Amino acid sequence: MEQTPEIVTHLIDDHLFETSGFGLKRMEDIYRKNNGAPDVPHRHDYYSIIFIENGEGEHVVDFTTYKVENQTIYFLLPQQMHQVIMKSEPKGWAITFTEQFLIRNAIPDKMINDLYLFSDYGQSPPLPIRDEDMPVYVGLVEQMFHFAQSIENYKLEAVGSLVKLFLIQSNNHCSMHKLHNPQMVETSNHLLRNFKKMLDEHYASWHMVSDYAAEMAVTGDYLNKTVKALTGKSAKEMIQSKLLTEAKRALIFTPVSNKELAFSLGFEEAAHFNNFFKKISGQTPSEFRASVH
Repeated sequence: MEQTPEIVTHLIDDHLFETSGFGLKRMEDIYRKNNGAPDVPHRHDYYSIIFIENGEGEHVVDFTTYKVENQTIYFLLPQQMHQVIMKSEPKGWAITFTEQFLIRNAIPDKMINDLYLFSDYGQSPPLPIRDEDMPVYVGLVEQMFHFAQSIENYKLEAVGSLVKLFLIQSNNHCSMHKLHNPQMVETSNHLLRNFKKMLDEHYASWHMVSDYAAEMAVTGDYLNKTVKALTGKSAKEMIQSKLLTEAKRALIFTPVSNKELAFSLGFEEAAHFNNFFKKISGQTPSEFRASVH
């Protein structure tokens, strides 16, 4: 049986990234540097955007596989595990930036949170780009490249503005369906943002929808329906996805025992954690760990 490659944390050894928190590379350069071999599953401590102009393959994000096609954009949060597997040399860009870069360039958290494609809950689908919109995206990235490589004054401020425009364009693009959905109103968006924020903070101790609903002074049924209308997943499904994703990351990247992991994720008994993991994923934690090492 062929051995799975060692899973590593991927780092960008780039002076611009180290000094500014922003990086930009051509996908074809990455492909050639790796001689066409797929990268191993890895994770970053920064945001990543993979913009495919032309290419075919697969993109695995937190254990879900998405098809790579022409004119698609993928958005990754810090610590999400991913792997790019291309069938041939692609054309496109890999854009990376840190939390500090966002702060320094006054790019608000709301802009990231409202862009539902930055997702840490078991679903990170690509954003397909229409032919008429491609020149806008390509133009923004080419200007980023121009300023990032230049010695002009305020080049990093220019890059920051272009990243902000790229996110605004993506936000508007992926939000177009909201115009025909009466439930996609600001009140619902606010509820979802609060739920996601609380889920990030309390997933290890709050496992029930009622825990979050009570904190937001709404019913569990209302929270479930609102979250599902906005994301396609109910609040219960998002809680389960978050727990499963964090468990899988720990099983891959740390030597923690199943019992220790169960307690760290808020399960009173290791057996309860094992049952939960198998029910959702179809494997026990030990079987999953063995399958990826």
